[in-house]
Amino acid sequence: MKRLILSMMVCCCLLATSVAAWCGDNGTVTVNGLVWLKDAGCLGEMRWDAAMARAKTLADGQCGLSDKSKPGDWRLPTVDELKAIYASKSQFKNVKAYGYWSSSTVAGHSTFAWLVSMGNGHMYNYFKGTNVYVWPVRSGQ
Repeated sequence: MKRLILSMMVCCCLLATSVAAWCGDNGTVTVNGLVWLKDAGCLGEMRWDAAMARAKTLADGQCGLSDKSKPGDWRLPTVDELKAIYASKSQFKNVKAYGYWSSSTVAGHSTFAWLVSMGNGHMYNYFKGTNVYVWPVRSGQ
């Protein structure tokens, strides 16, 4: 009888640990079918070309991620994706009230790209050589 109780306790502990790991925070938030980096300030500010490259190198083990993502899974969001996330910004941490780069360039002006301010939700075009915050996204699974 004692063995049965002990076995059941061990089984319950293992199950609880597995569920906690499965339900735990993996460093991401899913909104509108896209997976966003939960720490919106982790990558800081950088020029647009550096932001495009840096987003592609993001992976599990960086910025609080434990989602098994690999380099190449992440990217800069489009301007429309950034505008859409504005309403959900309270679900994230370290959201700056400044602009975040999008992957969208300004038509006819190859040296400018669009950003979205998380202070007011408006979009602006900025010179790609300016340091602006980076908030990567990846496709849902």
